[in-house]
Amino acid sequence: MKEFYFDLIALPRSVRRTRAVMLLAGVLALAAVLAYWQAVQRPELVRQRQQVQTQMARLSDVPQAASRDPKDLMQAWQRAYGASVQLGVPWQSFFVQLGNASKAGEVAFISIEPDSKKGYVVLVAEARSLDSMLQFVSDLQASADFPQVALQSHAINKDVPEKPVRFRVTAKWKSTE
Repeated sequence: MKEFYFDLIALPRSVRRTRAVMLLAGVLALAAVLAYWQAVQRPELVRQRQQVQTQMARLSDVPQAASRDPKDLMQAWQRAYGASVQLGVPWQSFFVQLGNASKAGEVAFISIEPDSKKGYVVLVAEARSLDSMLQFVSDLQASADFPQVALQSHAINKDVPEKPVRFRVTAKWKSTE
C-alpha cells in the first residue's frame, strides 16, 4: 500500500508569496530608515555633540583671577563693614521706642537718619503742637534706650491752619556691645 501523507500545516502558494513580499517590503523600509538616519539625523547629532563639547570646554576653563586694585578692595571692604555694622543695630527696639514716644498720632516722622558708627540718630518730625513736640522729646529722654536726647531746632509752619511744628532731634542710643 502506498503511504498517505497529510500536510495540515502547509500554506497555499499565495500566502507564501504574500509573506515573502511583506518580508522584502520590511527589509526595504528598514534600509530606507537607515539611509535617512545616515543622511539627515547623524550629521545633526554630530553637530549637536560638537556644540556640547565646545560649551563644556568653554565652561571648564578656569577664569583667571582678576587683578584688583588695592583701593578698590579697601572700598569694597569698607562697604561690607558698613553693612555689617548696620545689621548690628537693634532696629526693633529702636522703632518700638520711637513709636512709644510718638503717642497716638501726635508726632509724624519725616526722616530718620541713623549713624550706626557713632550710635546717634537724627530725627526730623512734625508735631501737631509745641506741647506734643515737648512731650515727645521728654518721652525720648525718659527712655532707657536713649541716654542722650537733644532738641536741635524747631519751626512753626504758620502757612498751614493747624500750625504744625517741624523739629529736629538728635538722640544717642544705648549700644548693645
